[in-house]
Amino acid sequence: MSFDVSTLTNYVNEQSTDLISRLYFEKTSSDYFTLQSGVKKTDALHLLAVTAFPQDGSSCAVSASGDVTFTDRNLTVGQITYFSGFCMKDLIPKYTQILLRAGNAETEDMAFEAEVADSIVKTIMEHNETADWQGDTASGNVYINRYDGLIKIIDAATTAVDGNTSSATAISSGASGNVDTLISDMCNARPAKVKSAANQVLFVGQDTFDKYVDTLNAKNLYHVNATDWANYTVSIPGKNVTLVGVVGLDGTNRMFLGTQENFFLGFDLQNDEEEFDMWYDKKDDKVYYRVKFKRGLQVAYPDEVVEFTLTV
Repeated sequence: MSFDVSTLTNYVNEQSTDLISRLYFEKTSSDYFTLQSGVKKTDALHLLAVTAFPQDGSSCAVSASGDVTFTDRNLTVGQITYFSGFCMKDLIPKYTQILLRAGNAETEDMAFEAEVADSIVKTIMEHNETADWQGDTASGNVYINRYDGLIKIIDAATTAVDGNTSSATAISSGASGNVDTLISDMCNARPAKVKSAANQVLFVGQDTFDKYVDTLNAKNLYHVNATDWANYTVSIPGKNVTLVGVVGLDGTNRMFLGTQENFFLGFDLQNDEEEFDMWYDKKDDKVYYRVKFKRGLQVAYPDEVVEFTLTV
């Protein structure tokens, strides 16, 4: 004898009140940028360069020579707003009614407000990560057209050092892959003044970082302590450079190397224009949220950046 349950609908337990949100990025490129606060619209990065010439010091017959040159690069932030509303009564017909408070409080309270607010913030961080690199105010894509990203800014300057010295037309991995060579080429292409600098970072997409790891494994190049690899970050042996895999460069086949002090992230955070509000509106009988902030990028010295672009 056995139980025949073939005509019954499979049981689904919907009584749990635990909300499980989707995964979000745990690390963003901005962790490696220099922060510039208090930017209302456009702030100038004031740059200084000194030119000096050695002279014969064996006599007093010397003449003044050399210059101190001041230049600016403007950092412009975009003004960004996220706004939406929720009707708590929409939760009543579904299992979500168990998340509501007793009585009529569902019209005014969101018992899981913290979870929603946290997910909103993390979603915005994801959008910012992509826009920080791929942002283009001329784009029709609403996720990246609020401010220009580093790719557009560096390319527009036209003074970055070409790191694709192998004229590679693709980034490949495996035993015959070239990604390890291309990353070495990027490091070797650095100007001398950058090679000795502190806080050097080579930004690549996480997809390129994966290819790098796979290639080292396939070629049995186990010259790096496995414990050094953590969360898409590793020091490149002998190069004084940290290789960082970031989501914002995924799918671009681009790489950028420079010092952290050369990449600037501008924002405000010093007035009422940056805020996260969530409130109940009696007129509309809805809970609303609004997020407002400013954000923009700039590079102080593009000629101290090494960039990689595939050869067409």
